[in-house]
Amino acid sequence: MATLTTIPCEIMISILRELGNVRFLLPSLLTCRHVYSCFKENPGVAAEILQRQIPPAIIPYSIAVLEASHLSPRNETSVIGLLDTLYTQPSKFTGRLRTMPVPLLTRMGHTHEVIHELATDFASSAWTRLSKDQGSEVAGSLVLSSSEYLRFCRAFYRVELYFRLFCYRDPSTPVPPHEDRFFSNQPPWEKEQLASVLDFLELKLSKASHDVLAHDIEFGELGIDYITTGENNQFRQLWLSQGVDFVHRLMSESSYDGKKALLKSAFNAGTVDLYDSLMSPSETDLDDDRPLSSYTDEDLAALYSPTESQNQDTDKGPFEAWRVAFDPLPRSAWAMLTNNSGLRERAYVFWDLDRIETYGMEKLFENAPEDSELQLAYINTDEMDESFKQRSKIWQKGGRGYWSKNDESRIVWPAQKDGN
Repeated sequence: MATLTTIPCEIMISILRELGNVRFLLPSLLTCRHVYSCFKENPGVAAEILQRQIPPAIIPYSIAVLEASHLSPRNETSVIGLLDTLYTQPSKFTGRLRTMPVPLLTRMGHTHEVIHELATDFASSAWTRLSKDQGSEVAGSLVLSSSEYLRFCRAFYRVELYFRLFCYRDPSTPVPPHEDRFFSNQPPWEKEQLASVLDFLELKLSKASHDVLAHDIEFGELGIDYITTGENNQFRQLWLSQGVDFVHRLMSESSYDGKKALLKSAFNAGTVDLYDSLMSPSETDLDDDRPLSSYTDEDLAALYSPTESQNQDTDKGPFEAWRVAFDPLPRSAWAMLTNNSGLRERAYVFWDLDRIETYGMEKLFENAPEDSELQLAYINTDEMDESFKQRSKIWQKGGRGYWSKNDESRIVWPAQKDGN
């Protein structure tokens, strides 16, 4: 009877290729010496497994995110070099895949698992909102097209790449020119995709952190705002800057103490404000007050010439949806408007044109509410300010732990901690 150690290497490699996730490879290699020996003769199988897990069009972004994490030296030359390769020669990144060690491939696989979960969650929640809109023709469960799935994933990867490249810079310094290079190849409808992802991540962060921020005595003493949204909430920008894995870990953490420890772990980390960058376009002619409605498709094509990476997404859905939203506005206001939060919540710049036309979604976009769940979730700033005062008083007296209005039963006082 055949045993594991007698299986020919060619068959063993075929078996390994069927692994659905690269993180399963290392445990498989540890099962016995024969499996490991077969792998050593065919190390390229690791890249093949990853390519089954991550769509080919996303691989360059996955590698760029990985390399951005340990870019050295981190300067204008290295950052621009990475971005130029991604934007103009993405195949160069893909070509590196087969020589990368398994631990790095596993890290890429983990990041994609997180982004896949967040991207499909965002798409599903946006579809649910659209189906509930008044007069909506949208119905049934969502099945993303391959182009829609790539669009959602790419936007999350771009947000992650931005954070990994720029969250180390000093926030007091001017925006460096290589940050402008990050956005230089992205037309405004793709910037809106990043803005939509950022709104979604902030909503998830807000929900996952609310219990701690609204009740913990130490965080009350620090006066950490848990209501203000966007660029005016610097602590949220700090936490968002830690990237998608940080937000996902916070969402997945079930314990109060675990959430608090994770939030505190970022206090000395780098930060960068993607909201501010999206709201401050780098175009030079910002005095141009021509509305979008006066631009022809040829005018816009001249402004935003597609790169090699963008040629993979030629569907007109995102562009047409963006035109509906920004038709009366000048160039300086073509992305990240506060009153388009409801549209971004509905992922309006992610859907294929065929889906938009089939379900009459342009009409839905025109009538979408301006405010999003994020903006409406917590609006009582007076209550928040009063909680800061109450928690600060308790902190000054030595109390720690969980505070609730008119309930101090979960506060730990110094005598209790000493066992007296």
